[in-house]
Amino acid sequence: MREKVKGLQPPILRFPGGTMVKLYHWMDGVGAKEERKRQSNRIWGGVIDHAFGTNEFIQYCREIGAEPFIIVNMATGTAEEAANWVEYCNGTDDTYYANLRRSHGFEEPHNVKYWGLGNEEAAVPDIGFLHDPHEYIKASWEFAKQMKLADRSIKLVMVGEKPEWNKAILDELHPICDYLSLHYYARSENEDYASVFNHAVAMENIIVDTKKLLDRYPARVESFDRWYRFPPRQRKIQIALDEWGIWQNQSSDDYVADMEAVFNWKEALLVASMLNVMQRQSHAVTMATFAQLVNILAPIFTNENGSFCQTIYHPLQLYREHSGNWKLSCEAESMMLLDGDGQPTASACLDVSATYHDEKGEVVVAVVNRHPEQSVSAKVSFVGTEGLEICEAIELNCPSWETVNGFDIADQVTRMAKTDARYDSDGGYGFPPHSITLLKHRYSIDKLADTTN
Repeated sequence: MREKVKGLQPPILRFPGGTMVKLYHWMDGVGAKEERKRQSNRIWGGVIDHAFGTNEFIQYCREIGAEPFIIVNMATGTAEEAANWVEYCNGTDDTYYANLRRSHGFEEPHNVKYWGLGNEEAAVPDIGFLHDPHEYIKASWEFAKQMKLADRSIKLVMVGEKPEWNKAILDELHPICDYLSLHYYARSENEDYASVFNHAVAMENIIVDTKKLLDRYPARVESFDRWYRFPPRQRKIQIALDEWGIWQNQSSDDYVADMEAVFNWKEALLVASMLNVMQRQSHAVTMATFAQLVNILAPIFTNENGSFCQTIYHPLQLYREHSGNWKLSCEAESMMLLDGDGQPTASACLDVSATYHDEKGEVVVAVVNRHPEQSVSAKVSFVGTEGLEICEAIELNCPSWETVNGFDIADQVTRMAKTDARYDSDGGYGFPPHSITLLKHRYSIDKLADTTN
């Protein structure tokens, strides 16, 4: 399973999770494993044995090449507890919690840069008392002050929610808010085929509207009381889409069983569409973590007998391997998908994003043909340059949009890499039904500088 995780090359991992952080006290997960207490998971059921705690998380991140991102408990925890966690992870002085880390076998600091202040605190059904934005603001100032005084360099992620909540907390917290957290889960069951992709449209609209709000706040904080004894944020507030994925509709009170979802190829096309959204909006969304990694709404499924990659694993892997590190502006014209009644939906057949990879010198155009039955041909043109030719086309597909993977069957997702792919005489390219295609082109960044966004 670890090799499958490495195959995704996740750039960042979030710990200890979402809602369960409201029960989590970090001291329960450090020290000798045989001495760690077992705790009832009163939210999701079962038992938390704390065998995988802070140091195990950091080691795992280092092994797979991911940056650690830690969420602190604002529901049943305290600001002092959170600051002690920062000291334990990042402290270098001869102090109690830094020395405690050393006594646990970690002489050098973990240097955890990203820290989240709570999780979905506006959710009234969840444990906690910060459902009112003004209560969250008051608590966040105290958490931020104590944590920043433990390490001035850390970056803070504040809980986002509906627009009214976001404006209220940013009006007060923007000087110390490096990232605003957004969560978005697409629902994929009990809807007709085409309407599922409207969730990607909705996600993009939320990101665009949130970016407009963030733009109201100054890029740099010019006036910040020196007696805070730590600096304000140093750049524009960014969006952290730190929970995103697909949450199939639940039908029972067995929450865990409902979330052990098996995803079909339609849902993989939706994941690719959501990746396209993030690439188009990457000037605003600069951090994202798929929720979750294994078993629960996840790209990897495992049990005591083995593991398999779900269909959604493959677009996550493909984009991570081949997408560039610069966003390119792109526009697409396409017919719209039709719903079950034959009416146009909000989603186009072809969904497109484009990036530039400066190390490889490649322009990468990502195209998702979401039509379940028809190939779609499209003319591809580039502003400011002519004669850009495909050097490689990589295509993901399945026998049908309903295809799933499982323990007892071979992986049904095919990946074809074609070095002989070319545009036709009119600059057109044909995209097979229910396919994900990356078109790669060689080009130099100095020429591209005038056409990038």
